[in-house]
Amino acid sequence: MAKSARSPNPKSAHRPGRRRSAARAAATAHRAGGDLGSVRAALRASLLRLTAAGRWRDLSYAEIAKDARVSLADAYQAYPSKAAILTGIGRDIDARILASLDSEPLDGSAKDRLFDLLMRRFDILNEHRAAYAALAWELPRTPAEGAALLCQLGASLAHMLEAAGLSASGLRGVLRIEGLGAIYAAAMRVWLKDESPDLAKTMAELDKRLGQVERWLGMTRRKAA
Repeated sequence: MAKSARSPNPKSAHRPGRRRSAARAAATAHRAGGDLGSVRAALRASLLRLTAAGRWRDLSYAEIAKDARVSLADAYQAYPSKAAILTGIGRDIDARILASLDSEPLDGSAKDRLFDLLMRRFDILNEHRAAYAALAWELPRTPAEGAALLCQLGASLAHMLEAAGLSASGLRGVLRIEGLGAIYAAAMRVWLKDESPDLAKTMAELDKRLGQVERWLGMTRRKAA
């Protein structure tokens, strides 16, 4: 009687050649799941889509992976948790803003440069307005993910300051990040209610808030020797 294919010889299962074959098969399966960048993009898009549908608090990691049409193994390699996907969304926004400077460089005063950078951020948020509005409401009720996004936001604001030519290092940098965070939060509250196509109310609020601290931004510069 022929041996069943499901009942291999126990001794052969531990041969080095079999182990190498299994490792190659696993690597091939992983590559078949798509490159890391595309998997990450799919997970970010799915989280935003499902959040916009009002499912944030009950949304599981497995559901996000299923919606993105990626395996849990590939999803874990890309982002190991919901919080990691959120952080990835923040980093992607930063990367898009910084990449836009190649074709649309900044100019003007420090206030003008910060205004330009933050409005580019709001323009990107507007692409998935319903999802970000839902997150603004829900994240305070899910502390772990909220804390992760808050940490990422601090890093994002530091990038914006540096891109505007203002150092985010040292005590002055900490003060600048905190001040810019307060400005961003105030503008965000207006943005959540601003449904105009050009975000006129958001621009007005941001311009006003930056104007209030423009002198402070200058005062935090180290005087030239």
